[in-house]
Amino acid sequence: MSPARWPRALRNPFTRWAIVLPLVMSVVITGFGALAFRETQQALLGEFHTALREEVTVLELIYREQGFKALQTAINLRASQRGSQRVYLLTTAQGQYVAGNLHHWPRHVLVKDESSAVFEDPASGETIAAEVFLLYGDYRLLVGRRAIYEQVGNHLILNYLWLGVLMFAASIIAGLTLSRLIRRRLATIRQTAQAIRIGQQGSRIPLSGSDDELEGVIKELNALLDQQEKLLAYSRQTSAAIAHDLRQPLSLLRGKLLELSEVQPADLAIKDAALAQLEQIQALFSAILRLGRIESGAQALHAERSDLAVLAGDVVELYQPLLEDAGLTISLVQPQPVLVAVDRELVFAALSNLIENALRYAQSDIELQVGERWICVRDFGPGVSEAELARLCEPFYKTEASRQDTSEQGGHGLGLALVKAIAELHGGHLQLQRGEPGLAITLHFP
Repeated sequence: MSPARWPRALRNPFTRWAIVLPLVMSVVITGFGALAFRETQQALLGEFHTALREEVTVLELIYREQGFKALQTAINLRASQRGSQRVYLLTTAQGQYVAGNLHHWPRHVLVKDESSAVFEDPASGETIAAEVFLLYGDYRLLVGRRAIYEQVGNHLILNYLWLGVLMFAASIIAGLTLSRLIRRRLATIRQTAQAIRIGQQGSRIPLSGSDDELEGVIKELNALLDQQEKLLAYSRQTSAAIAHDLRQPLSLLRGKLLELSEVQPADLAIKDAALAQLEQIQALFSAILRLGRIESGAQALHAERSDLAVLAGDVVELYQPLLEDAGLTISLVQPQPVLVAVDRELVFAALSNLIENALRYAQSDIELQVGERWICVRDFGPGVSEAELARLCEPFYKTEASRQDTSEQGGHGLGLALVKAIAELHGGHLQLQRGEPGLAITLHFP
């Protein structure tokens, strides 16, 4: 399963780490616990057999010094003690019961002198560790002890389970708490980045005062943002100042050209071409100034609830005569009333820009579609390639077709950049798609 199909909570790497780490710890503790249990079991079993051998030695000494009756009495006396975990059995060479609290020779226990055995009590099902000894006169003696190490092992397992559950729960809680704290701080970074992206250049990531490594990264990011803001402000001020300073001499030059009344017919075309080029340069400087105001946050957003369908209809009505003169059509497809808080003037300018671009480069019919919080302008022209589509919104970028357009009506490469800035000023975004044929450009609003 790809990470995109995981549940939302598991997509976060900190949450996954908070879950995986306790699981790894549980596996490690389980392995260590199993090894410790095995070692403890072997140690207890060894102690049992050592104690049983000592008791067998004592019983053998009683048999040698006091005789068979004394041995039988000693075994029955020890076997009858209450609460004793000891097991005794004295039989003849043929396995007939003589004394003890075990009445049958256990299966699978070899009759071998000075041998150790572990077997299961058929009556209680308990495990018994025993020592076998062959006495003089072919008597068999079995001295055993109920394996209380199994009870100790069960307690160890139970305690381990509780310990594992508590450690797993504590690790999960601690990991999720730490993950939540980190996600909160990352959320503030993401929110600040979003605010800067939509034009709030003065936004900075708040500091928590923890003075940890993440705080150091945030300080460096804020310092980088300060430096970036200064560079952007200088760049915008410079471009705006250049555009502003050049507008006045260009306006004066245009006025002087218009004042020329006595122009030879041969020079009239030169005069008209010069006026057209001046108007294009003035339009370029106006676009630069407007784009600079929007991107710097100097452009005020006068948002009011407007019907996007009515707004799109006004634009269509304005440009319909122009397209009819060119033998083309512009239409609004199935408009639905949609109320959105937008700056009507800016959105109107953005739609006008898109229609003029479509008319200039596509030279085809144009359709406007209005949906829930979006407006789409689509043409049916030759369109653009995928490589060009990704760069259309870059300032001053021109497609191959627009570079070859040397007419007076050629664009200046700021139209889509301006439309994108208007969309982002509203908190939305601009989407470009190949229409096959044509190009579809959609303004999305939040």
